[in-house]
Amino acid sequence: MREVLHEENVGSLVKASLRMWGRSSPRRFFFFIKVFIRFWRAELRRKRGIRRLGAHICRVIALSPTMRCNYDCIGCYSRNRPVHDELTTEELDSLLGEAEYFGIFAIVVTGGEPLLREDLLSLIRSHQRLFFVLITNGSLMTAEKARMLAKSGNTVTLVSIEGSLQHTEKRRGSGSHHSALETLRMLRVTGACYGFATTVTSANMHVVSDETFIDKMADLGCAVGYLVEYVPCGAAPHEELIMNSEASETFRKKVCTLRRRKPIVLIHFPDDEYGRENICSAAGRASVHINSQGDIEPCPFVSVSRENIRDGGLKAVFTSRFLREIRKRPDLLRRKKYACALFEHRSELASLLSEIGDDGAPSVTKPQLR
Repeated sequence: MREVLHEENVGSLVKASLRMWGRSSPRRFFFFIKVFIRFWRAELRRKRGIRRLGAHICRVIALSPTMRCNYDCIGCYSRNRPVHDELTTEELDSLLGEAEYFGIFAIVVTGGEPLLREDLLSLIRSHQRLFFVLITNGSLMTAEKARMLAKSGNTVTLVSIEGSLQHTEKRRGSGSHHSALETLRMLRVTGACYGFATTVTSANMHVVSDETFIDKMADLGCAVGYLVEYVPCGAAPHEELIMNSEASETFRKKVCTLRRRKPIVLIHFPDDEYGRENICSAAGRASVHINSQGDIEPCPFVSVSRENIRDGGLKAVFTSRFLREIRKRPDLLRRKKYACALFEHRSELASLLSEIGDDGAPSVTKPQLR
């Protein structure tokens, strides 16, 4: 396992961001001040919830309101996931209301392509105590949707792009690069807070860590860049896209250099999440994934579950025996080869699920766990 570089921790990165935005963008500065106020209030509610339930409550939920997508990206973790029996508008509304009540701070909206859900933006707007991170391919964005996101005041939109036109269209398909750039321009016109998201692979790592690309994203008004190292999950994994240890370390050094020099916050997964202890924050430690059918999964990369929110709501998340047993096993939360520890230990997760799956709770294992 390579040494993870931590020239900036999360706290120092946040402070640097506020200083930067205070100088260059007062609007963006005040947007994030409101975000931190939301976090403080949510934390008070979360601590009260922990005392009431006597159970751990995570701060973040990754939510896939749909696993459907109008793209067919190479190496996507959501490929071949079930697309039927999605959570209804009423069920999503109830879930988000519970999240507010229990002090969940952030909802990371992923998928599938979230904007295939016509009810999504109205739901976001109606739950103002939550902070949303919406990850979209941009192909379904319209000027009206961009205005709704800007007016909501509680959302950062991340638009998926793989660097150059060549790399984006090779992975995402013809026209995908243009759609992403047009979406960024629409969001800039409305005054929304937004950024880009990139899956970093052995093929595009040099492009997305180059000053030219980062400067272009900053010039387009991006406040944030989310750089996620490729995890070879799904029905058709591409091992050749994984960066080796040396390449990953080189990429990390470039990210640390760029975020000291550029007017944009660059977040690098996994290093910025795992920290010095090399411990994953998923499985309910800090975050958990709820898929479009309500299954409670340790993280988006590992499609295995034992409980469903349709049977107990968010309390089923906080009291999940499966997630609790994962958290008791630090070996399952430490990564060696891949960017996701839980994916790396998926066979152990399947064994653990089998061991505890016979005491009344339904046990669900999906095709991706292999």
